[in-house]
Amino acid sequence: MQPDSIYKSDVAREEIEALYDRALARLSFPTESRWVKTTFGATHLLVAGPDGAPPLLVLQGGNIVNPLTLAWLTPIAGEFRIYAPDTIGQPGRSAGLPVSANDTTLGEWCEQVLDGLGLEAPAFVAISYGAGILLRLAAHRPERIGRAALVVPAGIADVPLGSMLTLAAGYVSFLALRRPGLVEATVRRLAGPNPDPLVLESTELAFRGTRLDTEMPRNATVEELAGLTAPVLVLAGEHDPLFPPARILPRSRELFSNLVGAEMLQGCRHILDDPCASAMAERIRPVLAS
Repeated sequence: MQPDSIYKSDVAREEIEALYDRALARLSFPTESRWVKTTFGATHLLVAGPDGAPPLLVLQGGNIVNPLTLAWLTPIAGEFRIYAPDTIGQPGRSAGLPVSANDTTLGEWCEQVLDGLGLEAPAFVAISYGAGILLRLAAHRPERIGRAALVVPAGIADVPLGSMLTLAAGYVSFLALRRPGLVEATVRRLAGPNPDPLVLESTELAFRGTRLDTEMPRNATVEELAGLTAPVLVLAGEHDPLFPPARILPRSRELFSNLVGAEMLQGCRHILDDPCASAMAERIRPVLAS
């Protein structure tokens, strides 16, 4: 184990990879693994959907394994050729060295992933932390984005202070007391009263076995997104404590010159359940396919 790895031990990484495999096996559509070399380390991707279908790059949420947010795309998995990279510096199979979401690193990494796949300017779905990555790419190489749907997105507006303090307290309390109930209480704030057991387990393993990435991607500015002309759809969860619609939607209207929609997913939280994922898929389908 490298001393600066996000993983606290080899055992911690093995536990997360075992969970990754169980989350992958639960997907209702087939995937294949692929690797791309970048200057930031090897990047693992999940590839799904028919050969020859329009390409779609899916950027995952933070601090949980890739298949858990990829599952939200189940309703449209047969309509696109999906490429879902495991974000470097996050739990998964890609390089486990920590990176910053506040400089150019993740934008450069994303560009290199596109180069490795031979994709010029695909459509994107960017979920939570993944939206912060997309906005770093937009500031770095806006011409590489064909169109984009940002779902419960980071990188647009600040997290309310109360929500940030509550979630931080849950994490710190777990580190001190190691009670699984503290993880469940934290996840319930993001997912509602009946969270997915694999999301709970993924979160606990991240809390216990990694040097958790607690840094939110920095907010984009109008100036750095001036070159982004691709159509953009923004979807915020009605009850999302991290990125509430009252903050996300007005700011989106200021940021994006070609905004095709800034909408609320009614009844939804930060972590989408199956009905909310279906509603999300219906909203993004026409934007991605047009």
